[in-house]
Amino acid sequence: MEEREENLVKQVCKEYNLTVNQLSEKLDIPKGTVGRWGSSQNIPKTAELALKLMIENKKLKDKLMNINEFKESLKDFIFDKKYL
Repeated sequence: MEEREENLVKQVCKEYNLTVNQLSEKLDIPKGTVGRWGSSQNIPKTAELALKLMIENKKLKDKLMNINEFKESLKDFIFDKKYL
């Protein structure tokens, strides 16, 4: 049985914890248009690219946040005199 990939609009909404209406406002695109994209796989190429970039951007920001948290933890560990 073939697995279908989750709709791109739904993926973006899930990643950013947004409703379709909120996403349409963020993209400055009419709610009805984004709603149609969310209920089909027929998304214009430029919109598809923008949505994919939003997902990639979110993943990169999350990775950067994790790296910064690790950096701060490492700094705390190194400069904590009780470990020296």
